[in-house]
Formats: sequence, C-alpha cells, structure tokens
Amino acid sequence: MKLFFRSLYSIILFGAGVLHFVHERSFRRIVPKALPFRRAAVLITGVFEIIFSVLLWVKKGQHITGKLLALFMIAVFPANVYMAVKKISFRPGEEANPWVLWLRLPLQIPLVIGALKLGRKG
Repeated sequence: MKLFFRSLYSIILFGAGVLHFVHERSFRRIVPKALPFRRAAVLITGVFEIIFSVLLWVKKGQHITGKLLALFMIAVFPANVYMAVKKISFRPGEEANPWVLWLRLPLQIPLVIGALKLGRKG
C-alpha cells in the first residue's frame, strides 16, 4: 500500500511541478501581488515539487524528505487560501467555483500527513 501512495504522491508532485513551468502565468496569479519575485516563486516551487517527486524514491534520508515535504506543503498552503479568498479560477478568463476553491483546502491535510507517513521507516 505504501508503494501505491508513494507512486501517487510522486506522480502528483511531478505533474504539478511541470505545470508550474508550462502554465507559469496561471500559477503566478495565486501568488499574492504584495510578494516580490512572483515568477521566480512559481518556478522555484515547481523545481521543488519535481525534486520531491524524485526524492520520494531515494531510500536514504526518507525521514528528512518526508519532513521537508510536509513543511513544503504547509508553506504553499497560503497560496491556496489566497486563491479561495480572491476567487481565482484555475483557468484564466473563467469564473471560479468558490465551493471547489474552499473545499480543496482541507485536502492539504492528507498531503502533509502522507508526507510524514512516507518518511517513516517500515
């Protein structure tokens, strides 16, 4: 079962990381305008997601990888909140569904817990 979750998490991270580059402008919209270097923030988080997707398969240091991934998921959570508060659609030019934006926020919890569980031995 752990192999399934590791694979799923890795695929999600890799896909999201690639999307940060393919649709950088869309991701930049969910970074608060008050923050500097918004484009760089999007690209750097994309790189981190791709790196984490690979590190999930490196046996050595899994406890550190799990903790860092959990911290990363917590660190990007404010962008998701900002997206919900500002009603930013996933697709530019389309109206956002507030229910989807708010209901996806609790999904961050299993991502944090999953990262920590994948980092445990056994």
